[in-house]
Formats: sequence, C-alpha cells, structure tokens
Amino acid sequence: MKAHLLFPDRDYDARLPAPPQWPDVAQDLEVQTLLAAMAQDDPFLLDVSAHVLMAACGTADAEVVAHRQGALRDVLDHPEQIRALYALVVEAIDSRKKHLFGLGLFGRYPSFNLRGAVELLQTFVQFLQRLRQQADALAGSFRSAAFSTLFASLQRDISDAYFDTVQSHLETLRFRHGVLLTAGLGAGNAARDYVLHADATERPGWLARLLHKAPPEFTFRLPDRDEAGAQALSELVDRGLNDVANAMAQATDHVLSFFELLRAELGFYVACLNLYQRLAALGVGLCLPAFERSGSWRLSAEELVDPTLALTLQRAPVGNSVQADGKTLVAVTGANQGGKSTFLRSVGVAQLMLHAGMFVAAPSYSGELASGVFTHYKREEDAAMQGGKLDEELARMRDQAAGLRPGALFLSNESFASTNEREGSELLLQVVDALRQRAIKVVLVTHLFDAARRMGAEEGGKALMLRAERRDDGSRSFRLVAGAALQTSFGADLYAQVFGA
Repeated sequence: MKAHLLFPDRDYDARLPAPPQWPDVAQDLEVQTLLAAMAQDDPFLLDVSAHVLMAACGTADAEVVAHRQGALRDVLDHPEQIRALYALVVEAIDSRKKHLFGLGLFGRYPSFNLRGAVELLQTFVQFLQRLRQQADALAGSFRSAAFSTLFASLQRDISDAYFDTVQSHLETLRFRHGVLLTAGLGAGNAARDYVLHADATERPGWLARLLHKAPPEFTFRLPDRDEAGAQALSELVDRGLNDVANAMAQATDHVLSFFELLRAELGFYVACLNLYQRLAALGVGLCLPAFERSGSWRLSAEELVDPTLALTLQRAPVGNSVQADGKTLVAVTGANQGGKSTFLRSVGVAQLMLHAGMFVAAPSYSGELASGVFTHYKREEDAAMQGGKLDEELARMRDQAAGLRPGALFLSNESFASTNEREGSELLLQVVDALRQRAIKVVLVTHLFDAARRMGAEEGGKALMLRAERRDDGSRSFRLVAGAALQTSFGADLYAQVFGA
C-alpha cells in the first residue's frame, strides 16, 4: 500500500538533505513564523512542514505542484474529514505503545516476540478496517488524483477477503492447542532443520476421536518443579518459532511504516489547513496560484501580502499588486519604512509556497516555477569581528553563486549597502547583470540611487521599477507604485517622528 499524497509516483522521504541555501532563505523570509502557524504546537507537524518547505527551496516540479494543488483543493473542501482521517492514523500509530512489553523487554525470546507481534497486528487490522470504512465513505466526494488513488488502493488492497485471510492466519499463529514441531538429527544427535506445523490447531470432534484410531505417540511429561526441563522445552519451542516470529515482526513493521508514511503525508495537508484557517480568520486573501514553466518570466499578483507579517500583527497588512510579466528584474526603491522589505519577503514566501504546492497570500497570483530560491539580505555587524561587513556580504554572494542555476529566483535586500554609494552601486550592478545574463530573475530592494537610476534607464523594458509611496504629509501608505528612483529615502521623516519636527 502506498499513500502518494505528496508525489504522484513516489513516497515522501524525510531523509533528503536540505538545499545549501536553505538556512539563509529560512532566516531572511522568517519561515519559522509560517511554520509555527502550520504546526500549532505539534512537533510532528512542524517537522513535516519544515521539510516540505525546505525542499521547496530547490527546484520545483510542475507535475508535483499540480498533484499537491489538486489534493489541497480536496482538503479545503473537506477539512473535518481530513482531520478525522489524520486523527485515526495517529491513533493507530500510538496504539503500538500498549504492545511494547511483549516486543521489547523479552525481545530475545521468539515466543514472546510472536505473541506481541500477533497482538499488535490484530490491533492494526482493526485500524485498517476503520481506515477502509473511511475510504468507502469518502471516495465519492474527493476528486483529486492523490486522494482518489489512495482510496482506491485501500479498497483494493485491504478488501474483505484480505481481512478474512489475515484473521485466519492470526488465529493459527495463536497456537491455542500447542505447538507442533518436527526436526531432524544432526551431528552428535543434535536437533536441526526445525519445521513448524499448523496441524496442532486442527482438533477433530469427540465422536471422530472415539471412532478414529490415533497413530502411536511417544509422550514425555516434565516432572513438577523441573525448571531446567521447562527451560529446555521453552528453548526448543523458541527455535521452531524463530523464523515465524521474524516474519511476523516484519509484517507488523510493514503495516506500521504504511501508517507512519500516511501520517506524514496527511500531516502536511493538516498543517496547510491550519495555516489557511488562521490566515483566513485574519482577513488575508488566499488562492491556489496559477503557474507556468521555468523561464516564462511570469509574475503578477493582486493584493499580495506577507503572511508572516499578518501572523505577527494578527491582522491583514496592506497588500500590493504587481504586474511583472516578462520582466527579468524588479527593483524597489523609495522611502524608509515604506514596506519595501515586506514586499520582497511576500514575493519570496509566495514562491516557496507555490513550489510546495500550497496556496499563496493573495486573492490572485500567477508565477513561474524556479530552479531554486536564493536570498542575499543585509546582516548585522559581525560580533566576532572576523571581517568587515562588505567582506561578509561578498563571501555570502560567492556561496550563493555556487548553487545558482538558470531559472532561479534571487532576492536581494540592500546588498552592498555597507560600502560607499559608488562602490556599492558598481558591485550591485555587476552582480545583477551577471545573474540576468544567466536567465535568473532578480527582485531587489536598494537605497543605492546610482544603481537604481541606471537600472531604470536600461532599454528593452525588461526591468520594472517600483517605489514605496510617501504621502504629502510624510506618512507611509505601505503601497508600491511604479516610478523611477528618487535621490532621497526621506530619512528626515523618521527623524521627525522620533525627535519632533
């Protein structure tokens, strides 16, 4: 049985390593705020969500994104049923704790292992029956390929005939009428080639036993209080049961691994549901984004917001609409505290959520898949004084460049602002030009006027210049408008707020 809720053709694998750029991306885009809302204090949901978003930092697969979006539509249409299904799977996994005595403390005794495995598998069968009932009830109302395939496989693989067969085997393995073994003699008359038989469970009726002449038997009875003999007999039984006990342990592990995998894949959608309901309650517009292949230069959104800011403020922040289709560069300038960094973060988080197959924080969004998401944000001064801020920025840029591929999205927030205007502008222009020549989309925020002026003056219409709006009274609307860079960032407005006019 396979879940295949996250991938159409393979299982979820939590052991995959993180992309090298993930620590910077997670820090710069404040992903932990998003993950906390998805997990809602559940460590397991936090781990699954973090792993899926971590993988989304790398190359996106159109088939996988479409597969998850279809499943997420079903989840959003049937939230209570999905939570009930997830709770059932969690309950099944937790039920094994009741059987650890038989499988753990006496783990070196095959008879105890077999007894514990039979009991645990019996419990799992009960949960499989409930899971099958859920599949029968939900199959007609879910339309996505992910859930339709899951329910169909449950109905096919754990049919009524399956349950009858399993119950028959479990009853046989209880050995209610004793254990029948045969063995051969080896060197020194030592027993070898133990074979376990199921005939001991077949008990004829009393009339058949009276009329039927039994074959001759050789019986040996242990004397009372013969502890050594009892131990020898127990060891003899354990040798015969060893292979069966191992097979049963593997069977229980197989069923348990199915439940654990189903929990992980369902858990991601439960986490998405948690986030969706939380953001919707704050009044944030949400949608499943449209997307095109990498290199289509598609980026347009209506009232795009940063979901991490909404979760921090506990209200819907001001959104921004952007039309950047066909643009290889989006440069944002303008007034301090005007919403530039928030917009940049909203673009980055939306790209991650798109890659993960999630919704985005906008009523309407259309983008392209990328070969990776990369960030280069300014950092605080190095407390260890290992080098200057510019050295640190250049070192991080070198590390990022090693992983950048055509089709990537590169987000820059005030890069190279640690040096003077002339050097910083030249560095930024050379980096941006090199990235664009490699077909890498760049979205940046900068206060370097000379760099922004030269970006806005380029010919060909491949650059979109946005500016943080400032009202006549000096207040900020937190909206971005199309416009060339100004030579001031209106720092005097902030001075006046702190110290007075």
